Amino acid sequence: MGIDNAASRTAGNIQPTVCPVIRPAIRSNRPVAGTVDRYRRLLLQLAASAQALVLLPLRAVARPERASTPGAPAMNAGPVADGRHDFDFLHGQWQIRNERLKQRLAGSTDWEIFHASQWCQPMLGGIGNVEDFVSDWHRPGSDERFIGMTLRLFSPESRQWSIYWAGNHDGRLEPPMVGHFDDGTGTFRGHGEHDGRPVQVRFLWNQVSANTAHWQQAFSQDQGETWETNWHMWFRRTDGEGHLLHDDGVIELRQYALRPGRRDDLVELFEREFIEPQEAVGMHVIGQFRDLDDDNRFVWMRGFPDMSIRAEALGGFYGGPTWARYRDDANDTMVNSDDVLLLRPARPDSALASSGPRPAQGGATDVEKGLLEAGICYLDDPADSSFVARFEQHLAPRLRAAGAELIGVYVTESAPNTFPRLPVREGEPVLVWFARFTDVDAHHRYESALLADGLWNTAVAQALLDGLRQPPQRLRLAPTRRSELRI
Repeated sequence: MGIDNAASRTAGNIQPTVCPVIRPAIRSNRPVAGTVDRYRRLLLQLAASAQALVLLPLRAVARPERASTPGAPAMNAGPVADGRHDFDFLHGQWQIRNERLKQRLAGSTDWEIFHASQWCQPMLGGIGNVEDFVSDWHRPGSDERFIGMTLRLFSPESRQWSIYWAGNHDGRLEPPMVGHFDDGTGTFRGHGEHDGRPVQVRFLWNQVSANTAHWQQAFSQDQGETWETNWHMWFRRTDGEGHLLHDDGVIELRQYALRPGRRDDLVELFEREFIEPQEAVGMHVIGQFRDLDDDNRFVWMRGFPDMSIRAEALGGFYGGPTWARYRDDANDTMVNSDDVLLLRPARPDSALASSGPRPAQGGATDVEKGLLEAGICYLDDPADSSFVARFEQHLAPRLRAAGAELIGVYVTESAPNTFPRLPVREGEPVLVWFARFTDVDAHHRYESALLADGLWNTAVAQALLDGLRQPPQRLRLAPTRRSELRI
């Protein structure tokens, strides 16, 4: 989230649907009638067991162990690299945010948002899978939740997947969408009908990681010259308790300068409207804080699996309906939102550990406890392994001796900004540590101990000779009520 006055994506560019609601028309390369009937019988057999699974509470279904159903294996992984493993990433349990265009091929920008849960499991020795999809959406005039089911089958001969869909609105198996993955993106095509008119239909799968995936559906009326995207499904993997799983290979440390007296307004808006929608499209909102030394500064952090998925996730949020609806309200509180450091863990074991569940909306009001320190070391050159080692050998021990609980050490992510629409501070190498304290008094004692520690002063003085541009900047940050990162 940040100051961003660019228009959100047009209806032709965004908004999903979980499965096509239209029935594709007959394709020239569709299976013969006997083949379709065979798939119908197969799906009906699967439907009996899957429907029972659908009606169970989602948390009652155990998620497969990662060893047997890895979150996101490399495309074409496994002993046979012909494409049969391309959908292995989808096995398991997911939460889904659906953004669907209410009126298609009409120039509309009115999107509806609903949520769903999904379970996908392999079949036929891995060359197929079946999934159940249970939404909280009700079709107009119906009291039943919209429930769907997908059957995917891989042909070793053609090296393509066929995707069949059925929904509880009509109980019919649709003709397949056919295609394959290439360089991590799956493209599947078919033909259909919308409001009595023939259309081409396209599915795209991308943003695949251990815990994220993105599906979108688009229609074309001009033989594929132009496409209108009408449905997005943003997948987030969950554990057996229904909690989102995160992979923060890169994070943003964002500091916002606000208009006087507007910080609480932004905090309230952020925690009410921006946390879950960002996480639904592939981010992790790690924590948000009030700067104790600047009443007009709001600080927060969010994480992404990698830089390519960062671009997809940011595009999904800032081009989607939530940001379009609340962008002006958020920007009205801000003077500047460009103070952003893009960071990665200094070492594989120096990343922030997973936090507990985030406090729910409207929950207890006495959870704003603890204090986080962000220590920023501005460097002459990128933090190589030797500077990280010097920090670990000379600075970190003094921080701990003074009472800090070090919980993370990061350095600048050197990759180019993959979402230029939101600026970051490029070309400013840093090392950033994060430390946790029980309360403000504990941090005061820590500061006093550092001031009296001759070894700390000596270590800083030596670091200034070894690449540190200035004494470390230390931010005192108080978690807001719904911050996930806290004491």
